[in-house]
Amino acid sequence: MAGVSFKNVTISYDKRVIIDGLSLEVVDGECFAILGPSACGKTTLIRGLCGFKELDTGGIRIGDRLVGAAGRRGVPPEKRNIGVVFQDYAVWPHYSVFENVYYPLKKRGVPKAEARQRTLDAIEQVRMKGYEERMPAQLSGGQQQRVALARALVSSSDLVVLDEPISNLDANLREEMRFEIKELQRRTGITVIYVTHDQEVALAIADRMAILDSKGYIRQVGVPEDVYKNPNDRYVYQFLGVSNFIPLDRSGDGYVIRDVEGAPRFPCDVPADLAADGLYAACRPVDIRIGEGPVNGLVKHVVYLGNLFEYRVILGGREIRVQQDSHEAFAAGVPEEGRSYPMSFSNLRFYADEGRDAR
Repeated sequence: MAGVSFKNVTISYDKRVIIDGLSLEVVDGECFAILGPSACGKTTLIRGLCGFKELDTGGIRIGDRLVGAAGRRGVPPEKRNIGVVFQDYAVWPHYSVFENVYYPLKKRGVPKAEARQRTLDAIEQVRMKGYEERMPAQLSGGQQQRVALARALVSSSDLVVLDEPISNLDANLREEMRFEIKELQRRTGITVIYVTHDQEVALAIADRMAILDSKGYIRQVGVPEDVYKNPNDRYVYQFLGVSNFIPLDRSGDGYVIRDVEGAPRFPCDVPADLAADGLYAACRPVDIRIGEGPVNGLVKHVVYLGNLFEYRVILGGREIRVQQDSHEAFAAGVPEEGRSYPMSFSNLRFYADEGRDAR
C-alpha cells in the first residue's frame, strides 16, 4: 500500500496555470475524495500524479518514492504502479471480461499462471465471477465499470485512482456503485483517490476529502462529517449541498430574520466577532420546520419528490427552499400554495461575505 504526497505542485497548460502551489497528503490505505466543480483542475492534478503531465513546480511522492518533480524526468506512467479508472470505463469491446482484466498483467510479462490467478481474484473481488467469458456488449454499464475496477486492481497493489467513474451511470446504478466501491476499498485496504464533482458521492465514499474551488485552490480538507457540519467558509457550505442564505436585519443590539410581511420575528444569536452589516443566516432546507415557529413564510410552490416535499417559500424578501419528510407532511397536512405558514430554524450559520469565517 502507499500514501500520496503532493508538495507545492503547479501545473499549467499553454502558460495558463491550472493548479497553483497545491500541497496535499493522502494517507496510506484511505479512500480520499478530491471534490470540486467542473474545470477546477481535478483531472489535471490526477494527470500529474499518473505521469501524463509534467509539473511546473513541486513534486509528487507515492509512498517513499519520488515519481514526479519539476525540472526532472519523472517515473514513466507504466512504472508508477497506479490503477486508473476514467469516466468512460475504457473497456476494450473486442476482449472478454477475463481478457480485459488480464491484459495489463500480460503487458508486464507476469508469468501466465500468476497472471491468471490474479485476474480471477480481481474479477471475484468486484463480484463478476461467472462473467469471465462475456463480452462488454453483453454487460450493463455498472458491470462494465466493475470490469474497469478489476483491471485497475490487477494493475496496482498500491494505489487506485478513480476519475468520475460512475457519472455516466443512471441514478440507481450510481448509488449502487458508490457503496460497492467503498466496500471494495475497505475489503482490500488499497489506497483510493476518488475524483468527483458530485458532493453526495464524495460524502458517502470518502474517509477524508479535499474541497477545491473553481480556481483549483484547496478550501478545506477533513473527514466528510466534519467538513459538512463545520465548513471553513461560505464557499464550502454552499458547495456541499442545497443552501439558503437569508438576509439578517439589526434589531436593537442583535439580529433578526424578518417574515414575509417584513416583521422582525426570529432573533439570531450572532457571535460578536461577526457583527456587521450585510450579514446572512445560512441553513439547509431540511433545517427549516414548516407549520410551527415565530416566522411566517408564504408558500409559492409545492413539489412532491417521493420521499420528501420541497417548498419554495417567500421570506425576508427572497425565495428560500424548505424540505419536509413526506410522511410527516401527509400526517400534518401538506402546505398549500399561496398560503402563509409559521416556520422555525435550526443549525444556522452566519456569513458576512465570501472571505469571513462562520459560526
